[in-house]
Amino acid sequence: MEDRDKEEEEEMKKLIERSASKLKLQSSNEDLKSKERKSATSKIANRDRLTRAATLAFQRFGWKSASAFVASSALLYGFFQYEKQKLAEEKAVAAQKDQGAGKPKIGGPFSLVDTEGNAVTDMDFRGKFMLLYFGYTFCPDVCPEELDKMAKVVDNLKRLRKDQTIVPIFISCDPKRDSIESIKEYLKDFHPDFIGLTGTHSQIKRAAKAYRLYYSAPPLALDDDDSDYLVDHSIFFYLVDPAGKYIAHFGKQETSDSVTSKILDYLAERGI
Repeated sequence: MEDRDKEEEEEMKKLIERSASKLKLQSSNEDLKSKERKSATSKIANRDRLTRAATLAFQRFGWKSASAFVASSALLYGFFQYEKQKLAEEKAVAAQKDQGAGKPKIGGPFSLVDTEGNAVTDMDFRGKFMLLYFGYTFCPDVCPEELDKMAKVVDNLKRLRKDQTIVPIFISCDPKRDSIESIKEYLKDFHPDFIGLTGTHSQIKRAAKAYRLYYSAPPLALDDDDSDYLVDHSIFFYLVDPAGKYIAHFGKQETSDSVTSKILDYLAERGI
């Protein structure tokens, strides 16, 4: 009997302990939930306070700040546009100065005689492009090479730009030996369109000076008794537009194709 009472007592104690443990766990869970609810409520309250504060601040300063920002942005944009326009104008003025300052004038009037014995001036070629070369018929190699190059350029342009007229012109810088008959015969070897011009030493000298071309006539060139000499001269031919204005010059290093390409570029740039 006593043993049974003890067992019942032990079971009762265990039941009480389990119940107490459950109650303690439930209490702990409730405390945790309560803390979480309080934390969430606190966060919401803080957020609401911040929202109200931000709203109040915007109401007090927002429109003023926005207006100030817009005004300052407009001023900055206007200043930027002003500086941009000013810089563009300065560049344009500088470019105009560069075009005029230190740039030698090339080209000018000439008065010579053609292979038919007719007086010819630069005005006779208005409305046509000119390819102009200074040389002499006794030149051993350079002049024939340059004249052949000019002939190829003329043929290229005739094929590619039939609407434009370009006249190849040979001006002798050796009037002592280059008669109008010898020039006419000489140019037949290069191109039928070549026009040969000559004149007195002073006439040729003026034409060469206008085109900034160097040539040296040795004393033998002025002596009627001697005919075995060389004339030293610059190796260029010049492109002149239909108004008689110098456009460009081409040296020995240029090929007929490169000269043709540059002339075509010039025509395209100017819408010709």
